[in-house]
Formats: sequence, structure tokens, C-alpha cells
Amino acid sequence: MKKILYFCFALVALNLSTAFAAEIKVASVSFHSKDMAYNIPKMADISADAAKNGAKLIVFPEMASTGFLYMTLEQAGPNVDTFPGKATAAFGQVAQKYNTYIAWGYIELDPKTGVAYNSAAIVGPNGFSGNYRKHQLAVGDDNLFRAPGNIGFPVFNTPIGKIALLVCYDDSQLQSLLLPALRNADIIAYPTASLYSPGADNHTTIGSMATLPGWIGINVVAADSSGVDTVGGKDLIGPGGSSVWDAQGNVLVSASVTNFTDPQQPKVVYATINTSKPNPQRDFWLKNRRPELYADYNFYRPTHDGNVNNISAQVSAVLVQYEPKTGAVEENSKVVERLINEKILGQGINLAVLPFNSFIGNEKITKENVSKFAEPLNGKSYNIASSLAKKFQVNLLFSMPEITDGKYYETAILFDYTGKQIGLYRKSHLNDIEKTWATAGNELPVFNSSIGRIAVVLNDEVRIPEVTDMYMLKRANLLLVPVAYNQKEYGGDVKIPKGLIAEESNKGMFIWFSMAQHSQAFTLVANYVNGAHGDIGQSALYSLVPEEGFYPPNIAPKDKEVAHQVVFATNQNLNLWTNQQQKVVERIWSAALPLTLSKDNDCLKEWQQNSSSPIVCKGIYK
Repeated sequence: MKKILYFCFALVALNLSTAFAAEIKVASVSFHSKDMAYNIPKMADISADAAKNGAKLIVFPEMASTGFLYMTLEQAGPNVDTFPGKATAAFGQVAQKYNTYIAWGYIELDPKTGVAYNSAAIVGPNGFSGNYRKHQLAVGDDNLFRAPGNIGFPVFNTPIGKIALLVCYDDSQLQSLLLPALRNADIIAYPTASLYSPGADNHTTIGSMATLPGWIGINVVAADSSGVDTVGGKDLIGPGGSSVWDAQGNVLVSASVTNFTDPQQPKVVYATINTSKPNPQRDFWLKNRRPELYADYNFYRPTHDGNVNNISAQVSAVLVQYEPKTGAVEENSKVVERLINEKILGQGINLAVLPFNSFIGNEKITKENVSKFAEPLNGKSYNIASSLAKKFQVNLLFSMPEITDGKYYETAILFDYTGKQIGLYRKSHLNDIEKTWATAGNELPVFNSSIGRIAVVLNDEVRIPEVTDMYMLKRANLLLVPVAYNQKEYGGDVKIPKGLIAEESNKGMFIWFSMAQHSQAFTLVANYVNGAHGDIGQSALYSLVPEEGFYPPNIAPKDKEVAHQVVFATNQNLNLWTNQQQKVVERIWSAALPLTLSKDNDCLKEWQQNSSSPIVCKGIYK
């Protein structure tokens, strides 16, 4: 009897370990859709083949099962579907037979209301199915006859992990990824379709998504349309390039990019993701985010926003990177002065950004040593920085550990070209070591200056994506980012699949790259070289739409002391795929409430527990 019981227990344990295996083989399909009569059988066949190859999650592009080149609902005719509907029935049989999950995009027609949506669905074994309606509709073809989503951001609990669905232009808003992540999603299945004219430098959603998984800390399986379609007499390409990223931001696999010589062949790529791997970025975000500072998420921002500064400013900035000597304030400040002086003569510089804890270097500040390094406002370091601003007639940002009234802060001070203080920011998101000695600031201020509205993000605060969103909503023109960064604790290189963007833009650090893109504020990073922290330099300017080759990242050398000069103009009237005004107005503000609730809030807990429900808090309806 004992042997029988042991054998039964072993079988149950084996079954559970298989059902909840952390390593999952996934498949992403670059697919050229036609009409439903062609698409559904073809996708079912591809899914069966992928499942036979071991794929437990198979993802197809946006509107793959219905096709999408329709300008009206009438034009779509029979090529719309319901949930459940024709595709769920066909793919559900494949999912059941091969014990796999299939996600795809389609045009959904709600039979009860007659309203159409750009939707994505997922089916699995044992009758499992889930649906999502795209929130962020791109202005143009997307919103001609389809409504924005109204069922929230569901996360579906499955034996292979917690899976969320997003669709294409959803990636234009950080909140679209943060909401599923806050619901503890392991994987985002991401159907997308981004037709464009070759050489037009248009937005490609795979290229835009590529820098986000490592920042959010989530695995992404993205499938893009492929092939060539003729619309209005013009040939448009679906770029393909379907890709898979892990939660650390690594590109695990990427399909080749579509071209005119190989336009329509479906391409299936495979990768293995591990949902049990340590996820330090997600952990840092969840531990250190401060929802009480994110109230702007809940506010509607109209086109006539009084915070906007639309005046174009010509900015010529120096990003100072140098090798510091720990605690040598006067010696380090002399190096900073020399580097600025070497660059400024005849250059018309109007902004200087210094690294984190600008004159004491990149030594870690701890409870034991903070008294050695902290200074009061109007102390030695403060006055040196003020004098440099006045001497060189520049706006200047520096930072230091501050002591005021017996409390310590990590503080950044912004001076104008006369040496007058025009901004003070106390770091609001402290890391574990800082929490042992520092008091957190309780504001995310934006400072008006002669060169635009300036916000400050201090060092590893870049790991909190909501900070970027807040400064977008507060209409910052510039993000100034003093860091001490060695690329060992977080972040990594930009590695967008080749062929999707101009290679001159395919560089930099993916968090800083994404901050500029999603804040639509020019992002200026100043870093050290070497020193106690082993920092890597690469101070840089990241522009508003770096993936299009408009102002590609302008990056300083890795190991050189330099005041790296960058020149750009704010508020240019450029015909790019997005801008700050567009992001602010397009955002579905009513979906963001969970991001503003504390982790102990009962409504948040209910929303997380009922992870596929669109309701944030049932109690408010009683």
C-alpha cells in the first residue's frame, strides 16, 4: 500500500511540475492575412505545426484572423468575428488536441451592441478562452469604425503562466504595460500590425516594443504582420520581425524583416522563456514605486493644457563625465570646471549637467558614511556649483547628499545662468541603502527655465517607469538625469532587431532610450567614468523619436573624461508618428486608477486577485 501511495504521489507531483513548468517554449508567427476564409484554416495549420514542435504559446499578429485593410465596417463585411466565435472554435480544437495556447488579433463585433473593436483573444485546453479589446487606437485607420477597449487589462491565469494581451499601438503608453505587470503578469502576448512605406521612416511597433520588456520586467511574445499590400495604389510592407524578449530585456529570437523579394511567406520563430528566473527589475519597481505621487494618471488632460511650454528653444548642452576621487570636492570640481572650460569657448553653451553626487564621486552613500559627505544648502558644493553656473553663464544641474534640520536627502539643485537657484528636487524614490539614511522627497516638480520646462530624475529612479509618465503628463521639455551607472545592477544595451530601424539609432541604454520616447522630453544623462563604482561613461542625449533616426542617441565615449556637447531644439513642428501633446491626449486616463492605489488598498488587492475582471473595485458599485 505504501508503494502504491508513493507511486500515486509521484505521479501527481510529476503532473504538477509539468503543468506549472517555468520553462515554456513559445512561438511567434509573422503572418500575411487575407480574409477569414483563408486566414483561419491557415492559422490553425500553422498552430498545429508549432505545437508539434513543442510550442506551448503561439502568437499571431493583430487582426490576423479577420484581415484589417477595411475602411468601414460595411467594407469588412463577413470578415469580422465575435467572442466566442469562428476563430475561437477552430483554434480551440487545435489547443485542446495539442495542449497549447494560441493568441491572435481580430476585428470583434459585439453582437449585443453592434460596436466593433480591435481585439485579441487567447484559447487553450479544456475550453479556456480570454478576450482583450485594444485601448490605444492610432489616429487614422484604426479609429474609423472601431471603439477603444472597455474591458480593462485582463491577466489570465494559466498553467504556463499569467498571460496578458496587448495590441500594437497599446505600446505607445507605458500604462498599457504597467497595468498587467501590476497584476503580476508573467507574459505579454503582443499581436501587432504596422504597415508602412519603405524609406518613409514610419513607426514600427516591434522596434518600439524592443526597449520595454527589460524596463517593465516582463516576457513579451510579439507577432507582426508580414507581406506587401496595395492600398490606394501604394505598396505597403508589413515589416515582420516577430520577436520574443525575456524579462531582462534580452532578445531571445527575432524573425527576418519582410522585403519585396520575400514578402508573404509566414515565418515562425521559437524561443524558451523561464518565468521563474529572478526578476530584479520587477522586484525593484514593485518595492520602490510610490503610487501617492502618481495622481496625475487619473486626470484628463485636454489639448488646452496650461502647463505647456510650446516656445522653441535652442539648447546647447554639455554632459560632464569624469573619473572622480571619492570625497575630494574641490579637486573634483576643478576637473569639472576644466572640462566645461575646454568646451565652452565660442560654443554658446546654455546647459551643463553633472553626474550624480557631482563633486563627491560615485562612492555609495551609507548610514555609516553619510555624515562625512552630506552638506547643507548654501554649503561648499552648493556655492561651487552656483559659481560655475555664473562663470560660464549656463543653466547648471548638480546633486549632492543634503543635510537640513538634522535630516538627510539626496538632492539636485538647478541654477540659472546667473548662479541663482531655480529648482530643488529631493529624490523621491529611494533604494534600499538610501532608505537607511535618507528622507524621501514627496514631489515630482517641473521647473520653468529659459530653455523650457525641466524635470530631474536622480540615478536609479529611472527604474520606476511611472516617473517618466508623470513628467510627460506634467509637460516637461527636458529630463535631466544625473547617474552613477556601471550597467551591472540594471539596464542594458539597446538591441532592436536589425532592419526595423536605422542602425545609427540602434544604440544606447534601453531605459534611457525609452524614457525619452515615452516622456517625449529630450533626455540628457550625465555619468562618471570608472571611480569607486566602476562607471561606464556613455553620457548621452536621447531624442523624442530615436527609433526613426531623428536625433539618434548622441553618446559620449565610454572611457574618456569629457564635457560631451549635444545640440538640439525643443518644440519643433515635426511630422513624426508621435509627440507629447498626442501622447497626453490619446491616453485612456480612466484605465489608470490601479497605478495610483497603495499596495495595501483593498480595491487594488481585489483587482489583482480577480485578474481577468475589468472592475477595479466592486465595492464602489454597491
